[in-house]
Amino acid sequence: MSGVSDVAAATELADLAAADRLAEANLLLARSHRPVDTESVMGRISELAARVEGTDHLALRRVIAIAEGIGGNVDDYDALDNHFLDSVLATRRGIPISLSVLWIEVGRRAGIEMQGVGMPGHFLVYAGGQLVDPFHYGEAIGFDEAALLVAEALGGPPRADRSWFEPVDGPQIVRRMLRNLERLYEQRGDGRRLEWVAACLEALAA
Repeated sequence: MSGVSDVAAATELADLAAADRLAEANLLLARSHRPVDTESVMGRISELAARVEGTDHLALRRVIAIAEGIGGNVDDYDALDNHFLDSVLATRRGIPISLSVLWIEVGRRAGIEMQGVGMPGHFLVYAGGQLVDPFHYGEAIGFDEAALLVAEALGGPPRADRSWFEPVDGPQIVRRMLRNLERLYEQRGDGRRLEWVAACLEALAA
């Protein structure tokens, strides 16, 4: 992406975020790296949702985590492909934010109330009112377990603030995806894509 196309894509991303179309926003970010068959990925998400029987977190877990075996990539956490849904569905591995977006999109299509939870260092979801960790195969967790996740991600003692459990909206979730990519691009010294992330963040803030 370059020039005018950067601006147009960043504007499209902001529009998708505002509309809570999280999977499409994620795949737009993936397209900055490679061609993506968005229609095929969205179809796969709908297919997973059609297999969900029930309206609680366990119904989602049975399909996504147990039947499909989709969970966290603990062996290669920093791999770029962990960030993007097309790869997550292909490899069955991802990071907390990409896995959470998958859970949210599948759950909503299955008629389950879904919300993102942007804890420091580790993204979670509410699925049917239950706090769930998609990275750890959809385990239901509470305050104490969440405090341990923060310690694992950021170091230091277990800790959690009640405010961290407030649901976040579409733009906040997309901003979290961008910040994760920003850190990765900084590690790789990818100045061109850092400019692209900055354009996206600016569009989200407009």
